[in-house]
Amino acid sequence: IKQSSIQAIKQSSNQAIKQSSNQAIKQSSNNMRLFITGISHGVGLETTRHFLDKGDTVFGVSRSMSPQLEHLMENNPGRLVWHSVDLGETDELESRLANLFSLDDNPIDAFVDNAALLYKDLTHRIDSRQWTCMANVDIVAPVIVTKLMIRNFLHFRTKGSIVHLSSICAHRAFVGLSLMGAAKAAIEAFSRTTAMEYGRFGIRSNTVVGGLLDVGMASSVNDRLTQGLIDVSSIHQLVDIHSVVDMIDYLVSDRSCCITGQNIHIDCGIV
Repeated sequence: IKQSSIQAIKQSSNQAIKQSSNQAIKQSSNNMRLFITGISHGVGLETTRHFLDKGDTVFGVSRSMSPQLEHLMENNPGRLVWHSVDLGETDELESRLANLFSLDDNPIDAFVDNAALLYKDLTHRIDSRQWTCMANVDIVAPVIVTKLMIRNFLHFRTKGSIVHLSSICAHRAFVGLSLMGAAKAAIEAFSRTTAMEYGRFGIRSNTVVGGLLDVGMASSVNDRLTQGLIDVSSIHQLVDIHSVVDMIDYLVSDRSCCITGQNIHIDCGIV
């Protein structure tokens, strides 16, 4: 994708946001405003597409633009607001996101913490620099963005919903994935405590614990392990990405108003 094309799309998106009375952001009572990380591929992309199809507005970040994301932006001017952000650069992340998306002026209804960086290796071969990069994206950045979203919820008195994406690696041992398991277990614990701390404000936090998806993650796992996971699953298949997206939809809606602090497993019966 040409850089000029990306810049033109971003400028068009930014202009749509800043139109008089923020017309692109104001929604009817039936529409939502969601902040989603990692929207260029996989679950993040499909979740973004899902909510745009419902008429909602998505504020999203990813490190790069994908052809699929570019297509969504072209077809949803003003309702899909995207910026290229490297969540691994955590030093100024909070202020940068607040400024890019004008979060002091734009209320958010739900936050979907999807972005993740995978680093696989045996424990005795762990490279500290790569582990630090992964920890920044998978642990530090979600905490920072959650803090930012909660401040937004409290400021606008929104009974917001937070959904973190976790993995079966936090519940089942896999060779080479000790760091992923540790990172996702940390986010699950963080989500539970967040739910307890802010429940009195109507703010909810839950975690979707995904198995091996039929897109995205499967490409990072060899065929032998993939088939092994299929064989040990109760229904002998990979996780359909739409099952995950539908659960996210449910958890950010009022239909799940009494569900908070939970880990929801979608793993075809592996765990």
